[in-house]
Amino acid sequence: MIVQWCIKGLALSDDDQARGLIDGQGGISSAWLRKHGHVSLSEFGNKLTEQNLNLHVNHFEEKDPATGAPFRDESPFISLSCGTVERDAVAKTNFVHTARHTALWFGTQFGARREAYLYTCWVVLAPRSAVPVHGVAEEIRDLNTYRRYSPFQTEGEVTAKVYVPATQVRDCAKWVWDRRAKLFRREWEHLNPQFTEPEALSNVRELI
Repeated sequence: MIVQWCIKGLALSDDDQARGLIDGQGGISSAWLRKHGHVSLSEFGNKLTEQNLNLHVNHFEEKDPATGAPFRDESPFISLSCGTVERDAVAKTNFVHTARHTALWFGTQFGARREAYLYTCWVVLAPRSAVPVHGVAEEIRDLNTYRRYSPFQTEGEVTAKVYVPATQVRDCAKWVWDRRAKLFRREWEHLNPQFTEPEALSNVRELI
């Protein structure tokens, strides 16, 4: 297993709502969980499927013919930005797509807003695809595992399932576009007092 740091960019109504996600200790929830509230573990199996993962990654805005609602309203997955490298074989060079840049793009609703709220968190990755296992995230950016072409591969996505526990969310930071300098600046940071460092998973217990 691999512990991976991630950033989630969100467009929220105000600072109180942003801090509330930390203070309320609810973690980062999927659209499916937010819509239906508490769901039982038995329901996970029907939602955590390869088909739904493909819909989340490649057809997020498309409407379900049965319900008429876009898949984004029912997705059990959570897109997290981790950064990736794009190789241009023609130019013989690599381009780095940073996690923060991608998170800001989503948090500003693709440039429509001048501020974004970024949540830094960590998840556990499996070394290969394990979609039905809700406790581990999927490394969509890994072309060795996810070989099917996706136009969104350069977003460097890792996909969590159902929710990211509050204890894995380190902080929230508000980033605001500085028109004069033409760059984003961090306006404030709100730390999570209940955060658990991922190093807690890496300790080796010796034989008694």
